[in-house]
Amino acid sequence: MTATLAAAVERLFDDASLFPPARLPMAAALAAHQRLRQGPLAPTVGPFLYPASRFDELEASLSSGLPRPPELGVIAYGGDAPWAVIYATPGIVQVEAPQSARPPEPPRGVRRYVEIAPHADAAALADVLDEVAGTGARAKVRCGGLTPADVPSCDWLAAALAGCAERGITLKATAGLHHPFRATGPDGPRHGLVNLLAAAGAAQAGADAATLSEVLALEADGSAALLEHVEGARRLLASVGTCSIDETVEGLTARGLL
Repeated sequence: MTATLAAAVERLFDDASLFPPARLPMAAALAAHQRLRQGPLAPTVGPFLYPASRFDELEASLSSGLPRPPELGVIAYGGDAPWAVIYATPGIVQVEAPQSARPPEPPRGVRRYVEIAPHADAAALADVLDEVAGTGARAKVRCGGLTPADVPSCDWLAAALAGCAERGITLKATAGLHHPFRATGPDGPRHGLVNLLAAAGAAQAGADAATLSEVLALEADGSAALLEHVEGARRLLASVGTCSIDETVEGLTARGLL
């Protein structure tokens, strides 16, 4: 593994195994997270993510004796949740919510992410990034989903990365990043994890959106060029949510990147 890529994947992956497409049951997800934390992939593993609506289920599972993750991230899709209790939970490190959901301000030390609508036009994207920067929050971008329509274009993702870099906003990415490189299959295009890291590194170094779009569009035959840009990526890209850390790391390993 190159030293650059080794540094880039350290604690990169937020565990989203409760979410689609994996949708593991709570008990299975908690047990799998514990195995990840104790196994060879431990250096790559970040917080265990759960929906705010399933807080009671999470606490019941933990009370039954399942292992408590050392770091927790909560995702809010609406405003109704026992926020005071959630924010007092041991290990809580971040809260994520779309623009339309506004959970209470988290306590000091808990990171707040605002998920940006993936098809916002340039003006709307600039406005929401200005708002995020003004509140001191972080941004969250969705790179895929359950249908081809959920995959944002390279131009849109490049504009989001460039906009965050220009404003000094840290961001995370989620969805559709199980594969190392950009590719187009029967269901349409998908973004690559290494492409995203390279684009984040290039954005941090001051590249413009047009250049970032080219980096995001490179397929596997451009892997050497991509690796040249990875250094510095983590100063912009805090983490990547994935429902299968194992699968994501296996994809990198199969390419000789880990």
